[in-house]
Amino acid sequence: MNDIIRLSQEHIAECSELFVRVFNGEPWNDHWTVETVRQRLSDIYETPNFEGVVYREDGRIKGAILGNCEQFYNGIHFSLKEMFVSTEEQGRGIGSKLLRELEERLKASGVTTVYLFTLKNPKTLQFYQRNGFSESDIMVLMGKDL
Repeated sequence: MNDIIRLSQEHIAECSELFVRVFNGEPWNDHWTVETVRQRLSDIYETPNFEGVVYREDGRIKGAILGNCEQFYNGIHFSLKEMFVSTEEQGRGIGSKLLRELEERLKASGVTTVYLFTLKNPKTLQFYQRNGFSESDIMVLMGKDL
């Protein structure tokens, strides 16, 4: 049996383990630990106006998407902070299902726009473009190391 349900505090530990397996592998090759991910996901979960869902199959979490809603002058925007699907399950439509479910929930609560930052590589860009996202003409991600 599979289902998509709202992400709760009780899901953070299992999501943290999945996140490490996904993002420490190709193509990201990050260096997350379960502890650092648990803190990141908890920080997002505890942010005001949090929203997130998990995809479960046979009682195991196979993917998740989470972020928070923020008021802007032209409506409520959702900042998508993290999305991940088990490496073994990618390509089965789970990510698209998670996005559709989240979008339905967001629309029902009055959200007008979803924003996200992602790596500039063909795999991630193509996934989000297939799901209706486009690159912003007015925004760019910038950073500075301190």
